[in-house]
Amino acid sequence: MKKIFYTISIILLFSLSLFAQHGHGHHGMGRRDNEFNRRLGDDSLKFFRKVGITLTEEQSENIYNISIKFVKEVESVRLEIKKIENDIRLELMKDNPDRNALKELISKKKEHEALIDYSRIVRDLDIINVLTPDQKLRLNSCMMQCRDR
Repeated sequence: MKKIFYTISIILLFSLSLFAQHGHGHHGMGRRDNEFNRRLGDDSLKFFRKVGITLTEEQSENIYNISIKFVKEVESVRLEIKKIENDIRLELMKDNPDRNALKELISKKKEHEALIDYSRIVRDLDIINVLTPDQKLRLNSCMMQCRDR
């Protein structure tokens, strides 16, 4: 019995180490994540340069601070999601997984993902508020062109 437990533990640790090797941008990227990243993206300054919006130094600093705040806010949520995913894996490895426990874990994971989605929207709105009316107009026209593609 101990031999089976150790074997399963080693397999689990090995599989988790493989998952940990994926880059930040690829692990857990769903369709919703891609949709939000297409908006302003994780590097908003790069996005604005790409669409031809010139930012002042103060605007760039404000946008950078907003982005850093977002990263700090969602880091704990991302860690909680990873913990929940691990709990789901562990439950599935049991001989008789508890379906109610799985349902609760999945619900918790979705709540945390929704919190990240909301935080992204708040980040984008805060960044847009840094822009001048002309820059907002340019951004809106670019977003409409990108959406039509």
